Amino acid sequence: MSEIAVVPDVARAAAELFVEAAAGAVAARGKAAVALTGGSTAAPLYAELMKWPVPWEKLQIFFTDERAVPPDHELSNYRIARQELFDRTPLEGGQVHRLRGEAKDLDGEARRAAREVRDALGTPPRLDLMLLGLGPDGHILSLFAGLPASADRGDEDLVRHVAAPERVELKVERLTLTPFLFVTARTVLLQVQGKAKAPVLAKAMKGANDLVGCPAQWLRRAAGRAVLVADEDAASGL
Repeated sequence: MSEIAVVPDVARAAAELFVEAAAGAVAARGKAAVALTGGSTAAPLYAELMKWPVPWEKLQIFFTDERAVPPDHELSNYRIARQELFDRTPLEGGQVHRLRGEAKDLDGEARRAAREVRDALGTPPRLDLMLLGLGPDGHILSLFAGLPASADRGDEDLVRHVAAPERVELKVERLTLTPFLFVTARTVLLQVQGKAKAPVLAKAMKGANDLVGCPAQWLRRAAGRAVLVADEDAASGL
């Protein structure tokens, strides 16, 4: 069962949970493996994290997904994280494991990135914290609604090349972590804001089981701690 926190400041609540999960992992295992998301929730969270005592030197940073663009492109999730977070913290290059959206062979890049995940986290790999946003079609990561592959856990591949979505902007190919890394993460944190997200959030949390129609329902299958942080508008349908 997911924990639901309805809060006035989603970024602040998410930052608090980020620090809690990272500190707990460092205390238990000496390091914390965190997967960052993109989307509208990313920059506000990064700005908020600058105010908190994050153990940066102990973090291993991954990305939940990435668009097929160079790392300095305006659509790159990595670019936002670098500008708003990495350049302002003592993180070193070896701590950041990006998905190379500029790769000419995205299937090959998915295999390379999966090997990097295993090399960094062991087998089976397990993240300490995965950050997520919610897409208008009910997608998380780059697992888009209407695609049968979105209901495939991906235990072996870990990272997947995804065709450009037909229903969601922006229509760009993606690289994404698979649901395996979602359901096995020690903590999953989903941030949702705004009235427009209320119907799809309600479908994700209490709709009929349909992973293809609403991939965010993977939240119900999380083996670790699953936390939804939402504002009142987004949570109005719950």
